[in-house]
Amino acid sequence: MEFSEHRPYTTGDDFRYLDWAAYGRLDRLLLRLFQQDEDLAITLMVDVSASMLAGGAAGGPKADYARRLTAALSYIGLSNLDRIRLTAFAEGEVAALRTRRGRGQIFSALDFLAGLRVGGRTDLRRTADQLGQHLSERGLVVVISDFLAQGGELPVADFEDGLGRLRFQGHEVWAILVESPEEIHPPESGEIELVDAETGQVAQLRVTPEAVAGYLARREKFLQRFDHWTMKQGIAHLRARTDMPVDELVLDVMRRGGFLK
Repeated sequence: MEFSEHRPYTTGDDFRYLDWAAYGRLDRLLLRLFQQDEDLAITLMVDVSASMLAGGAAGGPKADYARRLTAALSYIGLSNLDRIRLTAFAEGEVAALRTRRGRGQIFSALDFLAGLRVGGRTDLRRTADQLGQHLSERGLVVVISDFLAQGGELPVADFEDGLGRLRFQGHEVWAILVESPEEIHPPESGEIELVDAETGQVAQLRVTPEAVAGYLARREKFLQRFDHWTMKQGIAHLRARTDMPVDELVLDVMRRGGFLK
């Protein structure tokens, strides 16, 4: 508890907080106001499903970028003496680092992130249910993922169910969507073989301007729904490109977006 300011005493206020020294000097009844600093419980959820292996040009695979971003956020939280818990997920929680506090614990966080294996399908809903069983208190949950999952033309059900369940559990939720330059600007021509990273399904495709336009339209539809749904649910969200330096994302975009004060 730290002193914040004075305000005039009004009937019904707790007289124990009257500042009698100020009354002796000013002949006025003033109430002392205090603010209480509390540490924040932060859970950082990093996607390690196979789709996060995509990328490889500027910034490297999405999985590497997501781990660097998680490390940066862990350091910020630990430096602020917040309590940090790390969760890696694919078809559910695959690994977890129990709650840590204090700047010196960053090395435990780095070792945990460096040892993660990437693979499997994405099941954010199942992960959210498991997390609800582990967390005994409400706090801030940051989900770092590409939010891509098997589920029809647009993989919307998984991220809506998963993030929605975290909100229902009473957490404040942030969603950081990681995307690679290759996803944003695919090749415009040529014969290619597409392999679904999470299911292993293979498709031969002849890339034409029409095919690229169709892909970009579906992608834009997914992103618009992601932005609209998270905004409607009160979930802070942003997109993180792997060719954007992590420090620039944390210190610039996240501050301007209200993620950091």
